[in-house]
Amino acid sequence: MNEIEPAVVLVRVFHAPCAEVYRAWTDPTMLQRWLVPGANIVEHAETDLQVGGCFLLRTRGPDGAQHRITGRYRALQAGRHILQTWIYDGPLDLLRGEETLLQIDLTPLGTGSTEMRLTHKRITRADVREAYTQDWPSCFDKLDAILQ
Repeated sequence: MNEIEPAVVLVRVFHAPCAEVYRAWTDPTMLQRWLVPGANIVEHAETDLQVGGCFLLRTRGPDGAQHRITGRYRALQAGRHILQTWIYDGPLDLLRGEETLLQIDLTPLGTGSTEMRLTHKRITRADVREAYTQDWPSCFDKLDAILQ
């Protein structure tokens, strides 16, 4: 494919080894602690960690609104790479109805730290890309706090 696909690409360094960052993305108990933006909370998380396996997050906003994110794992390389679909279902019309693709690439750094590159693809609308660009960093702040 020659054309460049619109995507949200964010890079962050965490002071933890790749295996711990990978676990934070794949362990339901850890996901509940960070994978939701701002003041929202994760009420329930499930992972079926195999290619074709399902992923589920049920979250709640401060206003009580319920949100649900589902997807399937397309590729997994322990400690290095995750590729999964990402489907939002909830009251935010802006985000609902599109199956996007989330790619996480982890690179070890010499200091025992990890560079994480998140590439959120197949987001057709610029306003949706902007919403994800604004929300992901608050999730990463939470992730950084639990990896410390």
